[in-house]
Amino acid sequence: MLNRLSALLASLLALLLVSCIEGEEEIWLQTDGSGRIEATYKMPNAVAQKIGKPNELVRILKEAAARDPHFELTSIEHQARPGGVTIQFSGTFDDLRKLASFPQRQLRDPQKPDKRVKAEVLFGQTDLKISRREISYNRKVDINWLLKSSPAAKPILKIPALLGKSSFRYTLNLPVPAQESNATSRSESGHQLEWTFLLKNHVEKPMHLTAAGDLPRPRSL
Repeated sequence: MLNRLSALLASLLALLLVSCIEGEEEIWLQTDGSGRIEATYKMPNAVAQKIGKPNELVRILKEAAARDPHFELTSIEHQARPGGVTIQFSGTFDDLRKLASFPQRQLRDPQKPDKRVKAEVLFGQTDLKISRREISYNRKVDINWLLKSSPAAKPILKIPALLGKSSFRYTLNLPVPAQESNATSRSESGHQLEWTFLLKNHVEKPMHLTAAGDLPRPRSL
């Protein structure tokens, strides 16, 4: 089952990078590192047909999430739309770092725990630090390894423009205003940060998301 899920997600990721697709992810983070996530991926029919029936992907993702003690999948569905398919899911987590390591813990082959799976590219690497005074968030998403390991996507290494307008957009809602961030835009309050990345600009260099904010000091009695 793990091999089937990894193969499906690997196929999806490779096709994401050679097709016009939009990926959106939004996270609401609490001061203890817990929170919730919502994600939407829109893909053309030609892509959806190559990765198999969307309802099969939904079923396998449900089974993977059911095994994980740190992540609860609250909803997942797929919808047909003119010219394509939309897959949406949402869930809650008790530690953002555990969510980031979901592929390593649930998708890797138990017999080969050190062998990476391509699905890890979507999750990237997240470093979350919470102290008594501040919270800091650093995330890196690198598609280069996926491109090099996927024969169907290797032409993109030579011609990044093949990715067209394909983009990933990330939104992070912090429990406190961000004092520092490299976000593309931010709300007036500083709580909501948004990053938009054109994938053709990140064939060689990773996408970096950084943010930091001061936590309120406990009131003295």
